[in-house]
Amino acid sequence: MEPRTGQVKPRRTGTISSRTSQVLKEPILRALLRGSSLTSAQLETLLIDLIIEDSYGMHIPYDKKASFRSRKTPKVTGVSRGSFNRTLRQARKNVTQCLHTMLLLSYLGFFDFTIFRPFEEIAGKIGDYRRIRDALAGKADLSNEDLETYRIAEKAIVAALENLASPLVLKSDLSRQKERQDSSSR
Repeated sequence: MEPRTGQVKPRRTGTISSRTSQVLKEPILRALLRGSSLTSAQLETLLIDLIIEDSYGMHIPYDKKASFRSRKTPKVTGVSRGSFNRTLRQARKNVTQCLHTMLLLSYLGFFDFTIFRPFEEIAGKIGDYRRIRDALAGKADLSNEDLETYRIAEKAIVAALENLASPLVLKSDLSRQKERQDSSSR
């Protein structure tokens, strides 16, 4: 039996495109994207490729998936199938390289070093934030307290991500102390 391929209704196309655009505007996602090896177009393409078929429950051809991609021109969506596939290939390559880097660091035992603790902490905060977001998504009405809890968690994560962007984060304690001493004596 062949996989089902169907016509994508324009109404749902707009919904998926707007949801993808909305996700790409989230402050935490933007902060994470700045430090990642993906471009915004690669992330959007990867999101579309990974979630679109689940949303429809059927196989969607790549030319249809390409129609979901946003463009810089307002009110225009979609890119060519070739552009979509090229961007998807680049995104997959970047993600695979990132995962191999993480596996290499794990193999070498680097994640046991204290320099990686801030990354573990931020991963925990992101997990907590997602649980808050999921709990609030299930509520019909959000109180001011709910919104404030959400905003505080979001700001704390963005601030922590900005701190992690410093090259000093991946230096040993002794190297950081030496660099601080050198910079203060100048």
